[in-house]
Amino acid sequence: MRVILLSLVVFVSACAGTNENKASIDEVKSTNGFIVDIDKKVSGKFLHEYANAWWQWTHTMNKQESPVRDRTGDKCNVNQTGDVWFLAGGYGSSKINRKCVIPEGKHIFFPIINMAYWPRRGSNSTCESVKKGAALNNDHILLVNAELDGKNIPEVSEYRIKSDKCFDLLGLIPKELNAPKVFPAATDGYWLMLKPLDKGIHKLKFSAQYNRVNGAFSKMAQDIEYEIEVK
Repeated sequence: MRVILLSLVVFVSACAGTNENKASIDEVKSTNGFIVDIDKKVSGKFLHEYANAWWQWTHTMNKQESPVRDRTGDKCNVNQTGDVWFLAGGYGSSKINRKCVIPEGKHIFFPIINMAYWPRRGSNSTCESVKKGAALNNDHILLVNAELDGKNIPEVSEYRIKSDKCFDLLGLIPKELNAPKVFPAATDGYWLMLKPLDKGIHKLKFSAQYNRVNGAFSKMAQDIEYEIEVK
């Protein structure tokens, strides 16, 4: 009889564990259902192409109109085009809370944390050298987290995206303005592409920190919150 009871206890425990694991897996699938896989395309472009374009976008406006420098979200609609809406983080270590209205049907792309490198005046940088520069801090990530509508997005550390090809940092500025060419530029970091959200209010939070021993922005931390209204 003691053997039978012991077997029953083990069986019940195994079932409970299976149910808990299934619930956990279902929650992960539900949360990650908001995220575009890192190797997929959106409107014909890979995510690493959007990372390049994000940096080009940040250089299409002056400092007063910059969504990256903005602290409230009032500038979040500046120079937005196409099917993908860019959200800003912050320059350097940043703790920012913004509100942003986004049209229905837009994918949303943003960096949790990232670096970009491009040639300094008079330098002879190569594409490979700026890629290595952009990677330095990202090789020493301490933490990286993201949360949507109160649900943790799991495995965001797997969403490290690097420039596949280098780009002209000022490549989105209209040609008639005769902007100088800033090439090669490259970016490296942790990025997410959200699928279009339902109409209504959404809460997005993301944070990360580097932990390199020394160097520019080697301890940079991002702590960003958005209240997004989709309408």
